[in-house]
Amino acid sequence: MIVRGHPRRSSALVLAFAYAACTLLVLGSVWLFATNLPALHTPGVVPSQVMESWRPSEELGFAQGFWSQPAFWRSLRLSLLSSTLTALFAALLGIPAAYALSRGHLPGRRVIDTLFSSLMILPSSSVGLCLIVLFQHGPLLRLQELLQIRVPHSLFPGIVMAQLILALAMGLSAWRAAFDGVNPRFEQVARSLGSRPWRVFRTVTLPLAAPGLGAGLILAWVRAMAEFGAVLLFCGTFRELPISRFSGLTRALGVEQADILPVAMWAEIEYGNVEYGMALGFALLTLTALSVYVMHRLGGKGYVW
Repeated sequence: MIVRGHPRRSSALVLAFAYAACTLLVLGSVWLFATNLPALHTPGVVPSQVMESWRPSEELGFAQGFWSQPAFWRSLRLSLLSSTLTALFAALLGIPAAYALSRGHLPGRRVIDTLFSSLMILPSSSVGLCLIVLFQHGPLLRLQELLQIRVPHSLFPGIVMAQLILALAMGLSAWRAAFDGVNPRFEQVARSLGSRPWRVFRTVTLPLAAPGLGAGLILAWVRAMAEFGAVLLFCGTFRELPISRFSGLTRALGVEQADILPVAMWAEIEYGNVEYGMALGFALLTLTALSVYVMHRLGGKGYVW
């Protein structure tokens, strides 16, 4: 005789385990931040001259107002602007492609699915390396020389290009799932009543898929905001470049000599400013957590995965 567990008891155990894991994660993060406060943190190494040259004029700890530093706001503005541009480009390319994959019978559809699914789990540093090879050799290099532009190691073009690959792959999954969730019979009924395909898409498909499309847009934005490896390899850092290397528009936007938040966090920790780097990481974590919460409220609960 097989004795099965009570469903409610099993659900309660799973829920208790999830809450315990979240509690440990939060407590561990609090402990990690607390031990790096200036009052509790004891440096284990003597800073070198290179480290000291990267330090701000006054010692900064996690609790000493990193938001008052101009460098933080430049990095935040650059992250917000580049992520927004990337998400918009991803939507322009990804939403029509997602609709075609959901409704059309395209040749090589499994190959496309496999490619974009592989991009979501591919290390981002590999994407950055592929972009370097692609733009430093062959036709794209000659095209850049002809147009007198340079995409690698450029501010907005390079960062957006590095962010776009993985943001597009992530957003495409959500947008396709949104279109798959729309019952095709509604579209068929609209066509049988004399509506043209564009009108059916605009008045039937798009409103029904709108929550999922919005969730996918936020997901692409968050993925772009969190991008690190591809941007670092393809663009490097900009904080030590002379001010003359930046255009007037870049200076007008207040993003000169700035890195996106993940790269700025890495640079601060790499050169010994651990507390300040952790503060940047906390700001990045707050932005992405709020964005994911909004995405879940819009309807992106789990179908993306």
